[in-house]
Amino acid sequence: MEGPVSSKAFRLAMNIIFVTLGSPYPPDSGVRIRDYQIITRIAAHHSVTVLGLFYSQDEVRTVANLQQFCDRVDYEVMRPDSVWKALGRLSDHLKAGRPLATYPFYYESMAQKIRRAVLETGANIVQVEHSFLAPYIEAIRANAGCKAILSLHNLGVRQYDGMRHLNMTAAKKAEFWLKWLSMIGWEARYASLFDRTITVSELERDLLRSGAQGPAVEIIPNGCDTRTLVPLPEATAGNGLLYVGTLGYPPNADAVLHFTQTILPLIRRRVPDIQLVVVGHRPSRAVQRLADRGDIVLAGPVADLLPYYRSAKVCIVPLRAGGGTRLKILEAMALGRPVVSTRVGCEGLEARDAKHLLVADAPADFADRVIQLLTDARLRQLLCQNARALVESAYDWSVICQRLLLLYEELAQS
Repeated sequence: MEGPVSSKAFRLAMNIIFVTLGSPYPPDSGVRIRDYQIITRIAAHHSVTVLGLFYSQDEVRTVANLQQFCDRVDYEVMRPDSVWKALGRLSDHLKAGRPLATYPFYYESMAQKIRRAVLETGANIVQVEHSFLAPYIEAIRANAGCKAILSLHNLGVRQYDGMRHLNMTAAKKAEFWLKWLSMIGWEARYASLFDRTITVSELERDLLRSGAQGPAVEIIPNGCDTRTLVPLPEATAGNGLLYVGTLGYPPNADAVLHFTQTILPLIRRRVPDIQLVVVGHRPSRAVQRLADRGDIVLAGPVADLLPYYRSAKVCIVPLRAGGGTRLKILEAMALGRPVVSTRVGCEGLEARDAKHLLVADAPADFADRVIQLLTDARLRQLLCQNARALVESAYDWSVICQRLLLLYEELAQS
């Protein structure tokens, strides 16, 4: 899923800075895929600087990959503080009026890197990826000639609102309740401090606007690379189901556990040879234990997803919480694999039930939809044809990035 690498022999019209949470490379999760695909494509047209707030020292090794298509790469690594230093940082953070939820992600050294990069590159646009990095607007505003964009992969307040209702331990529930409370209100307030805010769907745009004084919002959806993700031959042998996701992310872990506990037994009664394959990195302990059952394949992380898509007859997305939109659905559609999803799983996408995919929430209904697809080759073919046409017209990264390039031109001229 790698995007084009730019080899620029001329000076480009604009200087764009991307401020990312974590490294955009490798593109092995939803956040990284979006960052990577957008940054590589923008780098083919403009001079690009990436400033990453890395989660760990391990991510420093990705800098060489980023330098292949970026003119400049710099980073700050998040680090544990002593108790007294952490309390001092927290006190300074709150005194400055910054949201509590953004405290773990705000470093004055990172702010200084942003200020320097804006001045040294003569940045026209600075695009901040993720609401947790929104307080760095203070550093961007040090240069009045620069336009600032806040790119929201999801609305955190909505994401945690869903997560706090999942089945989990009391301690985890309390954690997500606190995170939800800490997110209330400030994302919309910070959106109004930027020249433009990006959401991935109309749903999240409308939610954001309802909580702020008219922030300017542009929809730049998630996408897929339809040039490299081409329809696969149909998997005619077996009855394979596939779930793909970052398995350390609570909504993905919950989806897998919910499906195996309440939906898979209903399917197995009528399709005894059903096989579920779950692919993704950082599986939770509860998900890891599924491999002990013997009837579920836990195969992640993997370097190449295509062999798993080839053997899958149906892709499932039984999510009950989350935010943004699901790249896994778009990728399955691009590859010619029919999808059964919950409403939460496919919300925000233009995909319609019974035209591009099948939608069900109740366990019995979800099981029925899966069985319907497993046993009806004509329906599988129809959904796959419609879904492929949809992703080509509305969700190809090249189409999406053209919209982003037009936004940059509009802001630079305003």
